[in-house]
Amino acid sequence: MKAAITSVRALMLQACRAASVPEDKSAFVADHYLTGELRGKASHGVAKFCFESRLFPQREGSPRVVREHGALAVIDARREIGPISAAYAVDVALAKAADVGAGIVGMINTQRYGILAQWSERIAEHGLVGIAMNTSPRAEATVHGGRTPFLGVNPLSFAFPTLDEPVVADMSTTLAPMGVLWEARRSNGMLPRDCFVDDQGEFTDDPDAASSAVVFGEHRGFAVSLLVQILTGSLFGFPMGAEVESTWTTGYTFLALDPSCGGQVEGYAESNTKLVDAIRNAVTREGGAVRMPGQRGRECADHALDTGTVELDDAVYRRLLARAAGDFDSD
Repeated sequence: MKAAITSVRALMLQACRAASVPEDKSAFVADHYLTGELRGKASHGVAKFCFESRLFPQREGSPRVVREHGALAVIDARREIGPISAAYAVDVALAKAADVGAGIVGMINTQRYGILAQWSERIAEHGLVGIAMNTSPRAEATVHGGRTPFLGVNPLSFAFPTLDEPVVADMSTTLAPMGVLWEARRSNGMLPRDCFVDDQGEFTDDPDAASSAVVFGEHRGFAVSLLVQILTGSLFGFPMGAEVESTWTTGYTFLALDPSCGGQVEGYAESNTKLVDAIRNAVTREGGAVRMPGQRGRECADHALDTGTVELDDAVYRRLLARAAGDFDSD
């Protein structure tokens, strides 16, 4: 169904009030998930808001730094709402980068957020390289040909500044995020082909038979996912693999890197722009332009804002209505 963006946002704000989200943070929380929806990340937009809002009342307090040394800091988020705790972690990373040239921040014990792009992009808007990543609450992913899940979906986002807007990449290290599976189960839909496997390691498009997502890129993708796991796990003493048993034991990492400390004191954005322009001038075999990371999402958001509407699954809209009415149990 098509829904007016203003109406969807109003319902999300109403749900935030029903869940006792601090009044000065409600718009920020709602807009974070709405941005994911507008950029075409339906699994991390309104549907995820409806899912995560059930945990909003469980927040215990504001995040705090519990350990730090040089560029590194570790945050106990105290079960804070995901977008709020992520914004705090980004601020800590930016402060570290301003002080010593890099901010390397690990966070645990937080509720989850939607898209990662907002956090890496926020760092890039300060003229830095921004990276955001996290593991997953359970071992939900396996490698191509595998039947035993042993990694999380392990999403990764990076952003860098240009003379125009930052270039932002946001991706899971699996062929499809687990949110696609959860929504397919709720709506009795089918899964995208060759993205999920059953407990025998066979590809399936049946959401009830699927047990894990498949890491992209075969062995190379596995290596990338493994790196993300280390950077969101043992680097900070956080759980990894099957030890990630819940939302509260999920590890998050935010990196802010100042190029001036690496020798690029001036002209950093200009250098990046030159590279991006060269890429955009490249052509595909069919004669079209190469698609930049984040381009499709921005185009999707621009179209939605031009029309003032967003396409929502009927079941997701019903859940949003329930949340706005104070019902955080139905699913």
